[in-house]
Amino acid sequence: FGFVFSSFQQGHQFSHMCLHPPMASRRSVMRGNLLLPGLLLSLALYQLLDATLAFLPAPLRQLGFQTSTPQTPGHVEPLAVAPKQTFLEAARKVTTSAEDVNDRSSALLGTRTSSLTMLSALPALTALSSTLKGAGKRMQGSSLALRSSAMKEDVGKEVTTVVLPVLGLLAGWLALMYAIQHAIIAVPGLTGNQYEYFPIVATFIAGYAVIVLEEQTEINKAATALVLGVLVWALVGTGLELTPKEFEGDIKETLEDVSEVVFFLLGALTIVEIMDAHKGFDIITKSITATKQRDLLVIVGVLTFLLSSVLNNLTVVIVMVSLLQKLVKDEAFRMRLGGIVVVASNAGGAWTPIGDITTTMLYIGGQVTTGPLIGNLLLPSLLCLAGTIGYEYVQMDGEKPFERPPDSNKEEDTPNGQALVFWGGLIGMVTVPVFTAVTQCPPWCGMMLVLGILGVITSLLHGEDDRYSLKGALTRVEVPDALFFLGVLFAVGGLERVGLLKAFAVQLSQLVPSDTIVAVLLGFASAVVDNVPLVAASQGMYDLTAHPANDALWNLITYCAATGGSLLVIGSAAGVAFMGMERNVSFGWYTKTVAPAALVGYFFGVGGILAQQSLGLALK
Repeated sequence: FGFVFSSFQQGHQFSHMCLHPPMASRRSVMRGNLLLPGLLLSLALYQLLDATLAFLPAPLRQLGFQTSTPQTPGHVEPLAVAPKQTFLEAARKVTTSAEDVNDRSSALLGTRTSSLTMLSALPALTALSSTLKGAGKRMQGSSLALRSSAMKEDVGKEVTTVVLPVLGLLAGWLALMYAIQHAIIAVPGLTGNQYEYFPIVATFIAGYAVIVLEEQTEINKAATALVLGVLVWALVGTGLELTPKEFEGDIKETLEDVSEVVFFLLGALTIVEIMDAHKGFDIITKSITATKQRDLLVIVGVLTFLLSSVLNNLTVVIVMVSLLQKLVKDEAFRMRLGGIVVVASNAGGAWTPIGDITTTMLYIGGQVTTGPLIGNLLLPSLLCLAGTIGYEYVQMDGEKPFERPPDSNKEEDTPNGQALVFWGGLIGMVTVPVFTAVTQCPPWCGMMLVLGILGVITSLLHGEDDRYSLKGALTRVEVPDALFFLGVLFAVGGLERVGLLKAFAVQLSQLVPSDTIVAVLLGFASAVVDNVPLVAASQGMYDLTAHPANDALWNLITYCAATGGSLLVIGSAAGVAFMGMERNVSFGWYTKTVAPAALVGYFFGVGGILAQQSLGLALK
């Protein structure tokens, strides 16, 4: 009874401690520090086992203690320690023979003291069992509550140690920029209206830095871009002396231009999603029989170059990256090919009037015409492609094959209308420039027209099946990609509207007397800033009277503005789209992996243009 009562008392104390721990004990439980309670419970169970082993059959008693057979009724020999045995050996002894069972029964029934002790201990054992079971259940619930409390404490800690400081830093930055803009704080080196423009440029640079360091800061680039775009315009509205009507007109015009690009992007992404749902890319992937990495590199580069000459670069990247995701399993190799797609698409769009938006701008502005443009820039664009592919080609193992992803839908039937949807969508996107030229509608209208027609076709083929319908495709499109475009282009548009980009180009031309070097540097600048406002600035810098159409300077500007954006992943719409479609692509990865090849191709093309001019082969 002493052993049992002691066990009961210690078990009750342990359960009370688990259910009502002090604050310090709760922290210990949360940290897994249960050494002392575990020791008390072990001692209690040991004493309970000590008290109850006497009531067990002899073979099972030999696991820890052994009771000798009583010689006379009412006499019990003292307990003696026996050698340890395995449970299997003890169990075998229990089932040895019926005679052993009869002997154990006789011994137990003939032991009056053991029988009375067992009967007397049963209520205490039952109470102890019930107490410990209830305490275990309540302890489990208490543990869950403590874990939930710990999670809340962690979230609260993140709020106080990370979120609030970042928000405070943002508020402090805005206050500082406002103070500088209104000359409340003097900054050495700034004079006159530089106080008004410095905060805008500084905020733009800081925002771009956060986007570049997305991996380190773990801040989503789409969110950063949205904040950046709005803050640039907020500083324009509060710092520059614009009337409300002027400011409203500027921001609406910028938003109109940016929205056209965003709608174009959303249309192209949705079209590609519908094509992919119908397994349209299987038509091309099955026709590509290459098995080695080098062979696939050449095929992808040349195909991208040709497509981008008649198709918008953004559309080409979306189509080709989607194709690679269906064709290549190895993510590292696929990302590397995706970088080549970006370079090849920008190079392919440089030599035709409809291949790149900057080329189209110069074509519409009268700086270049169709025949001389193709004749002057086809060879440099091919050299850019050859230099980029050649650099990557020598880096790869000549015999190394690439692995295709498993065909999970191998046994499924081909969706109805596969060829119609795929070729209809592809041809529709290719003919968007033609539609724009004939109807004078902006490009996003042509893309939305193609999307609408595909929506009608899929509705007639599949009804309301969300796997193939326009509605289902819209739910699968990555909206953050479009928001990233919106934020970045909105911020760049703010710089362009207030004349900062043009002022930069003018100062650059004054510092660098050679127009050739200026054009090459504009290409490098387009890797950081959107090339559209840079080309617009160059159009305002140089007069057509001094540099007539198809002049050597315009050819060099056209090529550098189109291909310079490949040097950084954020330098072109194609690169931004690629970064959005491949989640593991970052600014640092692109700079380390793709930029060297892009730089080699860039200078190959510049050398080709200069060689043509020096040899007198340039067309006028």
